[in-house]
Amino acid sequence: MANSDSSIKNVPRHETLLLFLLAVIIILVYTETLTSPFIFDDIHNIRDNPHIRVPVLSFKNLAWAGFQSPLANRPVANISFALNYYFHGYNLVGFHVVNILIHITSGIFLYFLVKATIRTPALGGRYAKFGWIPFFTAFIWLVHPLQTQSVTYLVQRMNSLAAMFYVLSLLLYVKFRLSTGRRAKWPFLGGCILTGMLAFGTKEISATLPGFIILYEWYFFQELSRQWAKRHMLILAGFGVFIIAISLAYFGNDPFVRILNDYNSRDFTLVQRVLTQFRVVIFYISLLIWPQPLRLSLDHEIALSYSLTNPITTLLSMTIIIVLILLAILLAKREPLISFCILWFFGNLVIESSIIGLELVFEHRNYLPSMLAILLLVALVFRYLKPVWLGVVALCVVGTLFTVWTFERNKDWSDEISLYRDCVEKAPGKARPYNNLGAALLRAGSLAKAVEQFKTALKIKPDFVDAHYNLGYALSRQGNLAAGIYQFGETLRLDPDNLKALNNMGVALALQGRYGQAVNYFEAALEQNPRDADVHNNLGIALKNKGNPDDAAKHFARALALDPRHADAHNSLGLILMESGQVAAANQHFARALEINPDFKDARRNLENRGQVNGVGSGNAEVGVKN
Repeated sequence: MANSDSSIKNVPRHETLLLFLLAVIIILVYTETLTSPFIFDDIHNIRDNPHIRVPVLSFKNLAWAGFQSPLANRPVANISFALNYYFHGYNLVGFHVVNILIHITSGIFLYFLVKATIRTPALGGRYAKFGWIPFFTAFIWLVHPLQTQSVTYLVQRMNSLAAMFYVLSLLLYVKFRLSTGRRAKWPFLGGCILTGMLAFGTKEISATLPGFIILYEWYFFQELSRQWAKRHMLILAGFGVFIIAISLAYFGNDPFVRILNDYNSRDFTLVQRVLTQFRVVIFYISLLIWPQPLRLSLDHEIALSYSLTNPITTLLSMTIIIVLILLAILLAKREPLISFCILWFFGNLVIESSIIGLELVFEHRNYLPSMLAILLLVALVFRYLKPVWLGVVALCVVGTLFTVWTFERNKDWSDEISLYRDCVEKAPGKARPYNNLGAALLRAGSLAKAVEQFKTALKIKPDFVDAHYNLGYALSRQGNLAAGIYQFGETLRLDPDNLKALNNMGVALALQGRYGQAVNYFEAALEQNPRDADVHNNLGIALKNKGNPDDAAKHFARALALDPRHADAHNSLGLILMESGQVAAANQHFARALEINPDFKDARRNLENRGQVNGVGSGNAEVGVKN
């Protein structure tokens, strides 16, 4: 049994220098992504998430960010976003630097996990002469183009951070088991439990961690002893109870109803998703082997499977997966490392590639599963490609190629228009990429091009709520209020409680001078979210123009209570105060609006007019587009 590095041959010298070199390579490969914008789910979870905007670093504020954010069951990730905001606001560089550091750290933990694994009793020195396996596993995993989505896509820090804690927890368990000192080993176990809890608090994929710790123990320390398994049935039962508890915490008391309800907003059924996932998993395996940038996309288009034979590749894919799992079981005694790596890959995909009504395919789901899948490939190269130096050369070539491809792939993430154009080119039959490209063009001020993209999305999917809303918003921005109102109406027909559509319907009606109708829509929007400062401000403007300044002032004041830095509300309330003769108080609000937004021309003009009652209003606020 190998208990020290001295029993491992061909161990890399200058280990720290090599790991530093890996870190430098990753920094260089991802440097161009440092200013990549917020996209897709970043908008909802980071950019437009008020809960992460902590003004003072305190336990209360961090807890608020962690448990009040949109994905409240991922508090650790939410708190990390709040810390980013506290130190540098919405500066993109800071967010990307943290994501890159998480990726590097995960790779280093993977290196040490693999290094510890080949020293375990079950492997019995089988890999003793292949001391470079840990380095090449970490190298190829770190530079693999498939990881770009987990690193460059900021909100997927939830995924990468969970994986980092996950692999660290398992590493600490292995250290605990390999440690010979009684006192020295217990901190490792404590660290294992703590990092495991952090993984659970980062993303639900970590629910498999206890199961894989038990499986690791059985494979590599108990050498698949049936007697050990029988004696520890309670532990296995405890893991089952843990999974049930996690499911109940996530899905509620009736998980089956919750799972089925998740499909109400999908274009596929539960059966279709399960059948399609067989093909998706085979697609993931193909991307692991050949991750050429032309095959990568933020938004893949994949045809649904309607039965095992429609398409026939469904049955073929299911057969391949079953054969691989059976192979893992049959090889368990003779080849425990190969067997465990196969089970690791499929086991860590099972949560997001089974019955839960998530999107069909996303590359970031391979971040954790790919760790030991790459170990499997590297181990096979060292064992079966002779002489050994030829395997080393082959892995160097693969690593270099993947590094270049990752650099190329990251160019697609340089700006959101490039990214969404790439999605449209790779998924021309899917509506969402056109909607997302249109939203990006709209934000860039290209209204006509944006309208074209939204119309294309609606041709593909006529009931696409977000595309109707965005088209209405774009048409309204073009000055075509009647067409914009029609599209907002379509949005509300499909989704009556759509807050943004209710608000911007009110804005469009107010711009037409139909203030009474506008008030009705703003009030309906406030029923959905009474704490929306923009809607309170808009309702105040409509009420003022309708001839009800007192009620208008109440809503401006409410907007400022919710968001003291709302410049439009300061200006609007200043106008009310000026018209009632409270010039000093009005000027204070105009000055505050200018302090918040120095380019606010209306507030500057109102302040300069000092005492003249014909002030300039802010107009109606608008809410941004929806990806």
